[in-house]
Amino acid sequence: MEAQPTVLIVEDDPAKARPTVLIVEGDPAAEARARRAITDTDIECDVLIARDGDKACELLFDGVNGAPTLVLLDLAVPKTNGFEVLARIRGCGATKRLPVVVISSSTRKSDLEKSLDLQANSFIQMGEDPEINETRLKLMLYYWIAVNQNVNT
Repeated sequence: MEAQPTVLIVEDDPAKARPTVLIVEGDPAAEARARRAITDTDIECDVLIARDGDKACELLFDGVNGAPTLVLLDLAVPKTNGFEVLARIRGCGATKRLPVVVISSSTRKSDLEKSLDLQANSFIQMGEDPEINETRLKLMLYYWIAVNQNVNT
């Protein structure tokens, strides 16, 4: 039986609502790194987890959760792949401006180009060094949550 993703309750009152980050990641170790980067920052945010593309689309388009503040999207997620999820996000009026950061270990230039062609806001390549990867994630979170102006906050 597939483990259910952890979903935190998101505040209903927009004045009290915290930013919400949707992590779309099929690899448990990479998911744990992303969670750790979030918890190690002083940014208070809620986290939604989708371990495959179908669950990501359900969370994004079911009308229950509302749009997150930021999506961290791996390209190699099971079921509906990251490119397809990104295309659906950009094809929907309610989510077309949603910041999406592709987080991938891919070194293929074609993956970067396709992500940008599908209007990913950023592409972060994860390398071999876990400390550098965590620093990259933290810097990205600070920018997209604390600095950037977002219509979903």
